[in-house]
Amino acid sequence: MRRMQNQVVFSLLLLAAAIMFLWALSAAGLLITGAAMALGILIAAAMAVLAPRFISLPLSKVAETAEKIAEGDLNKTIRVYEGDEVGKLAQSFNQMAQRLRGTLSLVTDEKNRMQAILDSMADGVIAVDRETRVILINPVVEEAFGLNEEASLGRTVLEVVRDYELDRLFRQALDSGRPLKQELRILTPEPRIFRVHLTPLRGPQGGVVALFRDITERRQLEQMRTEFVANASHELRTPLTSIRGFIEALRDGAINEPETARRFLGIIEEETDRLTELVDDLLKLATIEERRNMFGRLPVELPGVVQRAVDTFASRARQKGVALRVELADGLPPVIGDQKLLTQMFINLLDNAVKFTEKGEITIRAAAAEGGVEVEVLDTGAGIAPEHLPRIFERFFRGDKARTQGGTGLGLAIVKHIVEGHGGRIRVMSKPGKGTTFSMFLPA
Repeated sequence: MRRMQNQVVFSLLLLAAAIMFLWALSAAGLLITGAAMALGILIAAAMAVLAPRFISLPLSKVAETAEKIAEGDLNKTIRVYEGDEVGKLAQSFNQMAQRLRGTLSLVTDEKNRMQAILDSMADGVIAVDRETRVILINPVVEEAFGLNEEASLGRTVLEVVRDYELDRLFRQALDSGRPLKQELRILTPEPRIFRVHLTPLRGPQGGVVALFRDITERRQLEQMRTEFVANASHELRTPLTSIRGFIEALRDGAINEPETARRFLGIIEEETDRLTELVDDLLKLATIEERRNMFGRLPVELPGVVQRAVDTFASRARQKGVALRVELADGLPPVIGDQKLLTQMFINLLDNAVKFTEKGEITIRAAAAEGGVEVEVLDTGAGIAPEHLPRIFERFFRGDKARTQGGTGLGLAIVKHIVEGHGGRIRVMSKPGKGTTFSMFLPA
């Protein structure tokens, strides 16, 4: 500003000197008074035009650039007028913009880092304010609860998740100011079990951050393990109890009755065979699970495998009046896997089909598909009730007693493990009284 002040003072002095000079000329008679006044006015007007150029224009440039910076254009700079106050002001604005650019870059990097951490977390995160309005959710929560972050922000937890128990936990954490842990079953959009850890936020704004860990599969596995132990114990105890009972009967005198002794010994032999079959299946299932990632990786021709399984059940099917049909498309690619296990897979499926089909037919189909082979085993037997289909591959599952008679209850569990161990997938479709279809995809 000092330079501008100097320019103004100099301009005023120059104007005064010019007026005095014109007055002197007029007094000396060298210039008429009217002409002197006119010339003075012209000089004053010229000074009025030139003075803003030195004062207003630099300040307007500073103000214009400051507005751009305020609007977020931090790359805008002001031309520096060296030596004067306007130049110092412009330099200060430029330094401020540079610092703002640096601060904004750090804030943006920190935000991106935090977003990357939230996006890569395996657990769900929900953050709320003091009014339990959602201020942040991560992709895990979006997927688990079928939410959209943009639509959820600003709404309460109860409106977003629609679970009163979860809303109560958030409010309890807000009121107490202490962390909470609880296992919670949430029913939307599908039943899931979460271990929820809620931590209050410190600071004037407050709020709560909740961490959701999905333990649904763990609880299901624990339940399956409990059921497996109970069912295995029951299956082992039944034949052992029968064997012990007949042995005691023989010891009590039945051994002296040849016909009764032979009948009892026959039953003991059947129960022993059943016990042996059960133990063999348990060992087989354990072996398959243990070496799932170590299956043989050799080309296996399916026609030969299917034919061996069909030959195994041909006689039994004829006795029941069941027709066995094989429909294999030409040019089937070989399946990469373990031939012995693939044969076991077809044997278990055919055993299941023959067991529950009376005077009908069983068909094995196979056709090439993209990346592998689609296989179907269809029967026209008793079928499976819809409520039992989701658990049909569980070990010892007892959905329908009619479907477990004469077997160990492990055959389909073994099939599922073999298919998945080969990198394939299996599904089942069935209607009671209409039959059952097992569909599999095996990579080629």
